[in-house]
Amino acid sequence: MHKKEFFRKMLAIAIPVALQNLINFGVNMMDTVMLGKLGETQLSASSLANELGFIFMIVNFGLGSGLGILTAQYWGKGDVLSVRKVLSLAYRLTVGIGIVFTAIALTVPEAVMRIFTTDQAVIAEGVRYLRIIAFTYVINGVSVTSINMLRTVGVVKISVVISSVSLVVNVFSNWVFIFGHLGAPALGIAGAALGTLIARVVEIIIVLVFMGFFERQIVFRPKDLFLKIDSQIKKNFVSYSLPVLCNETIWSVGSSMLAVIMGHIGSDMVAAASIANLVRQFAFILMQGVSSASAVITGHTIGEGDYAKAKEQARQFLLLSVAIGLVNCLVMTLLKGPVVGFYNVSDSTREMARQMITALTFICPFQSVGMVILIGMMRGGGDSKFVLVWDVGSIWLAAIPLGILTGWLLHWPAPIVFFFLRFDDVVKSIACLFRMKSGKWIRDVTKTA
Repeated sequence: MHKKEFFRKMLAIAIPVALQNLINFGVNMMDTVMLGKLGETQLSASSLANELGFIFMIVNFGLGSGLGILTAQYWGKGDVLSVRKVLSLAYRLTVGIGIVFTAIALTVPEAVMRIFTTDQAVIAEGVRYLRIIAFTYVINGVSVTSINMLRTVGVVKISVVISSVSLVVNVFSNWVFIFGHLGAPALGIAGAALGTLIARVVEIIIVLVFMGFFERQIVFRPKDLFLKIDSQIKKNFVSYSLPVLCNETIWSVGSSMLAVIMGHIGSDMVAAASIANLVRQFAFILMQGVSSASAVITGHTIGEGDYAKAKEQARQFLLLSVAIGLVNCLVMTLLKGPVVGFYNVSDSTREMARQMITALTFICPFQSVGMVILIGMMRGGGDSKFVLVWDVGSIWLAAIPLGILTGWLLHWPAPIVFFFLRFDDVVKSIACLFRMKSGKWIRDVTKTA
């Protein structure tokens, strides 16, 4: 009965999150396929220009995950007012961070692109993209923060609705503005950015309407934006949430360094990696859902004070992560041929993409364990400092040095370089297994509140 209840709770969170990720995958796939029809230059430019947005997205994810540790455990204790205060803090921070990233994209877009590549054609196209996509950062930050906070209190279905509408709007807008249908101008890469902006505006409208008129758990209202944040919540934020925010910020910069390494090897490697990562994203859909479920369920259980139950759930999540990782290897292998064939790229780039996907299948089981146990369960359990050390340390001390060594110094083939650029997943997955066995990852972050 205990296991049945566990799986019921897990699936209630994991399935909607997985569906949301599946829809997001559809959006990203259509973006890359449509841009791929324009050629490798546009595909590479959008991939590199999106690195700035990627950093913001991960920073925002870190903010949501860090504050989600508090909301999940406060919710487990039945303290709804504190949940509102945490959400108020989340909104203030995400808008402030979004404004900074928007300013960077609008004022120095060429400088941003030059970090990643020296190809003038790619830089010029990337600048066109950045000047429009910059306006999505703040509104997307508010949407994602809302969805993440709602998820921690068990409200997950709305995310599927938002993502479904976004898919339709984005794909239609891309079709109109990239290629110039229905009398619109053919804007190329700028059309893709405009399509994304339109979709993000629709998303935020749905989020605000839902939060204002239909949400019944947190019942957050505009006046709650001005709630006074208790000193204890601030203390818990610094102790448990700030390390997560720092974790994701430093990790995202490290991940962008991987793009720098590839960008300076060649635009063909960037294009091939963009295709390979799309297949990787599809394979990880269920994994990300289970990771979100593990964070929420673990937070609730620890908030209730049942540590023995949390340890039992940890074992279940570990078994699930291994199984999902092995299934994903098979999925990536099956998708390799069909997906690569969609793109209007050279034969050599297609072959490079296929080899990169093969390399990813060896990494996949390790990433599954790392995402579900380290990023999901241990972060939900309040062990954010351990997650910070290993998530950040593995990319900066393993993946980046190995990428520079194999790519810039030894000039090994691109697929082998790509494998080592993902080697951090192997390192941190092994570390989290030892931490899990010790039981030191269980921390009640609200016990002094």
